[in-house]
Amino acid sequence: MDSFQQTDSLSTDHTPKDTRSSDRVSLGEKVALGAGYLPVFLGNAAINSIALPFYQMTMHMNPALLGGVLSLPRIWDAVTDPVMGYVSDNVHTRWGRRRPFIFIGAILQAFAFGAIWMAPGSWGDTGKAVYLAAALILFYTCYTIFSVPLMGLTYEMTPDYKERTNVTAFAGFFNKVGEIGYSFLFPLACLAFFGSVITGVRIIGWATGFIFFGLVGILPALFVKERYYTRIGSKQEKVHFWSSLGASFRNKAFLIIIGLTVCQVLAGMLASSTDYYLIVYYMFDGDIAKGSQWKAYLSVGYAIVGVLSIFPVNYFANRYGKRATLSAIFAMVFLGAVGKWGFYTPGNPWKILLDPLLCGPIWTAINVLMPSMLADVCDDDELRHGQRREGMFGSIFSWIQKVGFSLSMLGMGIALKFSGFDAALGGGQSPESILTLRLFLSISTAVWSSAAIGLLFFYPLTQKRAYEIRDALESRRGTV
Repeated sequence: MDSFQQTDSLSTDHTPKDTRSSDRVSLGEKVALGAGYLPVFLGNAAINSIALPFYQMTMHMNPALLGGVLSLPRIWDAVTDPVMGYVSDNVHTRWGRRRPFIFIGAILQAFAFGAIWMAPGSWGDTGKAVYLAAALILFYTCYTIFSVPLMGLTYEMTPDYKERTNVTAFAGFFNKVGEIGYSFLFPLACLAFFGSVITGVRIIGWATGFIFFGLVGILPALFVKERYYTRIGSKQEKVHFWSSLGASFRNKAFLIIIGLTVCQVLAGMLASSTDYYLIVYYMFDGDIAKGSQWKAYLSVGYAIVGVLSIFPVNYFANRYGKRATLSAIFAMVFLGAVGKWGFYTPGNPWKILLDPLLCGPIWTAINVLMPSMLADVCDDDELRHGQRREGMFGSIFSWIQKVGFSLSMLGMGIALKFSGFDAALGGGQSPESILTLRLFLSISTAVWSSAAIGLLFFYPLTQKRAYEIRDALESRRGTV
């Protein structure tokens, strides 16, 4: 496929266009696709939020052993995610390349999620660890069957640069819905109505599995069309695994997106939950109850800002381009990094709510713009190599994001250990420990945002370039 390389430099000279009516995606399809991202979010976030209080605090499992078991699926994902991307790119059915896997994966992951919480309480640590490890590997295998094709489908929704962001805005909205609601799952399971916490977790686990992973998860398979499969994918030659994997990592735009994600992961490792410890042990002198209350306020503030940011992120990305919008929002994060030094200090606690105003929009921008930018990358890849390989790109990106969730837990422990934090001291932490935690929070955020802006400077797929690529593709193989 190297014969397509000469199209890398295009000379088409025109200004960005309005979205064609034929490129617009219906509201119903946008909602159905976006709803699929609710179980995608819960698959990463809900398990840790329930597993820690359930297996460690309620079932009294060794915390170090639990941490190791929870990180185990990321090793498995490194194999299953690219394989699923490869399979999804190559399969041919009357229902398309992605939708059959989304449907089957949604049903399977619903049962697998419920099974995670069924370990007998009478078993010892080893038995619980083996059960949980097997249940997690089963769940994340089913989750991969669902989530990787869903991401590939997202990149195929429309060939239009602007409409892609309109589509992914719905995915960003349902991500925020999940972010607001997932932390209430374990408290809900603790209600006296269930008789015991173990019973409550099992009932809530099965209900979450069937409602959100199953019923909500199948919506994209039922109501979203596979536009690219109908007109291109059903006719293209087989996508080869190793050459496809190699080509993905030779794509400059994709490497920059991966670089942005790695920056996000590293920043998350260093800053994860650091704000929580500063609120409790620095701002409120070790008062866990009061500190937790204000941490909840902060989380709600981030969620509200995240939802309110969806429209302006979408608007500015379509008006000024995705690269420019993302760079501007990372500049806000840099200001927020400087602000964190003053926000998380004793005194008026309401000032911490200034933090989400500056740093909250970036999480919406990542959820909305990254998938839209990856769709542009898939066009660039087709221009270079003559094939649509959304599954492979989505699988690599998905795995790196999932690694980030696991590493953030490890990073929190590293930051606390390095700082000399001692929970037994309560509010009497040493000044050196508090200073180190404040530096972790501010500096990691500043470095992340600065590195991201630097990477975006080299990102080649501007709005004008994206339209040029589309023109070249359509002149070669027609419209989609």
